[in-house]
Amino acid sequence: AGEQLLLQAREQLGGEARTLVIDPLIDANTGAQTVSTARMGEQLETLLKRRTPQWQSRPLTRQALADKPLLLIGTLTPVNVERAVDTVPDAFRVWLTLIDLRTGRVVAKQLDRSTVASVTPEPLKFYADSPTWHKDRTTLGYINSCQVNTRVGDPADPDYLSRLPGAAGVNEAILAYGAGRMQEAHQLYREAGALADPGDLRVLNGLYLTSWKLGDQKTARDAFERIITTGLDTKRLPIKILFQPGRTSFSPIGDLPQQYQLWLDTLARETGRADACVRIVGHTSRTGSARANETLSRQRAEAVQKLLERSNRALGARLSAAGVGSREALVGLGTDDLRDALDRRVEFRVVDCV
Repeated sequence: AGEQLLLQAREQLGGEARTLVIDPLIDANTGAQTVSTARMGEQLETLLKRRTPQWQSRPLTRQALADKPLLLIGTLTPVNVERAVDTVPDAFRVWLTLIDLRTGRVVAKQLDRSTVASVTPEPLKFYADSPTWHKDRTTLGYINSCQVNTRVGDPADPDYLSRLPGAAGVNEAILAYGAGRMQEAHQLYREAGALADPGDLRVLNGLYLTSWKLGDQKTARDAFERIITTGLDTKRLPIKILFQPGRTSFSPIGDLPQQYQLWLDTLARETGRADACVRIVGHTSRTGSARANETLSRQRAEAVQKLLERSNRALGARLSAAGVGSREALVGLGTDDLRDALDRRVEFRVVDCV
């Protein structure tokens, strides 16, 4: 796909020397960078140096965008070729798209598939640590520009293009976070917040995570409160509380239980203030029978509902619980490890009060 993308782009653009920036590739179901999307980016950089040496590769930073470079984006998505419902993926779909920021238009696109065995969908550290998953407007704009919604010659998604400076700032912060430079990452997230969409979940997650890891629990609590209030306003709360395989007990990794207590207390308090109604939806990975998964997912949702009611008794009439088994799995491999941890979750959906 990379070979064909560059060939197509050279036919469109000729041999002029240009800067090319890769906005890190993502998993289109979760919005996360994963082990395999990062490896794809590295492979594409190597290919670029070999096939188009006149195009100099640079990382996505605010400074790099000033040159109006070529911009390479891509997604990797688990799919079932037969489009069967609630079935383990048998391939991953690869989209690669090249945008010329001088014109804002798509200059090349390629679609391909990858084998399941060759993909490691485990999220990179920032995305694994984050309290939400990231299909916000910024991420959706990226996906819309990359996939079937655009063709060669079309303008890229205008929301995506307008948020590129914020995305560049976020990328700088994520790189610092992944390297363990928490103080630097915290400052970069603050700077990105001035450029990004007000509801950019990567910014809000980054401010929460860096504050937590720096030991500033008050600032972390304030940051998480912003995640909740933003989600209540937009009626979307993709908080990810993860469970042990086959159980209704939370993932015990690190200090997650302590963080979950903060999340649930904040959610209970802010939901009460907003007079909102919330449906708690439980999920499972794709192991076990459909009937057992349906039961387990509902039990997970009910367990969280009880914890929220314990934190704020006034919520009783405004909470409901449901389970969807593995029908809405985001990864779907059924490996029951860190690769598909996001499938063993509950999430919160703001609904109309009846």
